[in-house]
Amino acid sequence: MLAAAFAALAGPVWAQVEVVSPGSERTAVVIYRDRPVDTALLLERSNQPWERLDQEGLALIVEMRTIDLPAGEAVIRLRGVATGIVPQTATLDGLPAQVIERNTDFDLLSPGSLLQRSVGEVVRVVRTNPATGEQVEKAAVVRSGPMGTVLEIDGRLEALNCSGLTDRILFDRVPEGLSDQPVLSIRTRAETAGRHTVTLAYLATGLQWSADYVARLNPDGRSLALTGWITLANFGGTGFADAPVQVVAGNLNRDEDTVPVEPTEVARAPVCWPMDTTTGAPEEIVVTGYRAGRGLVTASPVVQVSEETEISDVIVTGSRIRARLGELGDYKIYTLPEPTDVNARQTKQVQFLEQADVDFTRTYAVTIEAGEDSEPGRPVLMLRLKNDEDGGLGLPLPGGGISLFETQVGQTLFTGQARFEDKGVGLPLELRFGEAMDLTVEQETVELETRGRAGDYERMRASLAVTVRNDKPQAVEIEITPRETGARGFRIVRSSARSVIAPGGYPIWRLRIPAGGSQVLTYTIEYET
Repeated sequence: MLAAAFAALAGPVWAQVEVVSPGSERTAVVIYRDRPVDTALLLERSNQPWERLDQEGLALIVEMRTIDLPAGEAVIRLRGVATGIVPQTATLDGLPAQVIERNTDFDLLSPGSLLQRSVGEVVRVVRTNPATGEQVEKAAVVRSGPMGTVLEIDGRLEALNCSGLTDRILFDRVPEGLSDQPVLSIRTRAETAGRHTVTLAYLATGLQWSADYVARLNPDGRSLALTGWITLANFGGTGFADAPVQVVAGNLNRDEDTVPVEPTEVARAPVCWPMDTTTGAPEEIVVTGYRAGRGLVTASPVVQVSEETEISDVIVTGSRIRARLGELGDYKIYTLPEPTDVNARQTKQVQFLEQADVDFTRTYAVTIEAGEDSEPGRPVLMLRLKNDEDGGLGLPLPGGGISLFETQVGQTLFTGQARFEDKGVGLPLELRFGEAMDLTVEQETVELETRGRAGDYERMRASLAVTVRNDKPQAVEIEITPRETGARGFRIVRSSARSVIAPGGYPIWRLRIPAGGSQVLTYTIEYET
């Protein structure tokens, strides 16, 4: 009776079969971001070995797979998922079976894990005499794991690499449970067998995107040609071939628990016994075989960039076919015009914007602070645009960097770079580039005194004289902003020129300085500090 009961319990377990899905047949990738990304800084960080860019960024991976589902209980192993998979976000649709449990297996293939999983197994040891170069190969049984490996050779126990010769271990297969890629395992129970096309969707880290722009001033001096590029960066260990790709603009709120599965890596300590000293050269561990039905073992999925890695090692491809703009709730989504390869450790660029005549106003800007006479602010070149159809734009602009070029005497010159945050339709866009040449500003603080207190704050009054000199061959416009505009209780008491409200909502003085001329602005302000 008892034996029969155990047999009944054991029946379903022994009947359980394993089905392996080696990889996705079709994959779509949607890349999100939680803040604008600086492309140059991202590529610079990719050259640092301590950076873990494979754990940053966020993407939705959608895979189409065909699975032969057996009747009864089965374990379906989904191989080839992204190395940065966030397992708790995975969903599987289209499988007519009850899902009993789900696991993510990621025991990382390494010398230590090979030894740990091979205890009791037969391996081959190749020993090389450093004096003669003679090699001898012998069969050995692994008796203890990576923390002081012991081998049984010819019926005797030996500590690995303590013979005075160089030892090399050959493994004819990869032990069960080790992998260079994470595996999503699903235990199912189905009434009938059949072949089904399923959709596996999950979030993964390691993918990022950024926006960059190139602006070229047109000969009329009042408009520019603006081109926008999307940069895709895959810092993970998994590539996606011929995949439809979309990127989502807008700062996405991301949960701190949205992190990838970390591989379990077993270290190996070469310890000789009984004195714990190493008398030989380090051994070499080689896998010479295949795991049945699972392909050749490749490199570790945890991407580590060596110190010698250069940015030029990252492949950059381009396309002048523009991405399509769409809506995704409160976000904007750009769809690449055609499927593309998003390979591991690769960046590529796709054009998403091309506007030939974007109106702008060119001015210079300087910020003045009372009492800082010895180091007055330096004027910077500023282009001001309005993101509307009348101005030649009228499109959502994901934040990023912009490079400015202009042509002088038939030669294209680089003028500077600026950055901006996401800009919706109808909003002004101010781009501040490099410091201006042939335009100088001097300031004199005529008065700076405390006029009393307002609670915990001191009421200050400052009077300044600001002199602007223009050595350019043409007249220029300059905007002067007191740094104190953001202070509590700020107000302008009097000034020699009328102030205006800037697009940002703060007061400024806008002066036009003739070619080779100068102008003096005087003003008195009050504020609390």
